Amino acid sequence: MTRSLDQAFCEYDRGNLSRRELLAAIVSCLAAGSVSAGAQVPPTGGGAVDLNHINLRVESVQRSVEFYGKFFGLSVKRTATYHALDLGGGRFMSLQTKADVDREVFRQAGAAAGWARTPSLPAGILEHFCIEVDTFDVQRTLAALKADGREGFVVGDNLFTSDPDGILVQVVDSKQRFAHEG
Repeated sequence: MTRSLDQAFCEYDRGNLSRRELLAAIVSCLAAGSVSAGAQVPPTGGGAVDLNHINLRVESVQRSVEFYGKFFGLSVKRTATYHALDLGGGRFMSLQTKADVDREVFRQAGAAAGWARTPSLPAGILEHFCIEVDTFDVQRTLAALKADGREGFVVGDNLFTSDPDGILVQVVDSKQRFAHEG
């Protein structure tokens, strides 16, 4: 699986995959199971990496819930700022309108960078995704990002950064539970 992801990133770097196709490849590989962190211990802590959730910016939560329920049998659990569609194995798809996004605590935090506040993004996009890492070392990862000249910030136990194309990435420890999980 790691080889498949490496190949997808190489194809993206060569211009043979769009950003959307690359994200689809990542989701496809991660949906099949967790990915080994590889031989080199990454700053995240070296544990297994898995997809936790994908956040979709939607115009109408009701319309999206009806679509995902009708065609994929997914049910929704509502929270104060998102609507979770359970994908199994602890993974979920989060549906949010602009109003939902505007209420999220991490976007209002003093440490939040401008790129994490995405109020001008349109509906119909993958707004951010979250990966989880076993034994996640948030401070070590933040230090490594900054040493590499990349931005990042921490709110609670969540690390936020952006990938080279500006996609918002959230990273959490695999033990973290979200509001819809009780």
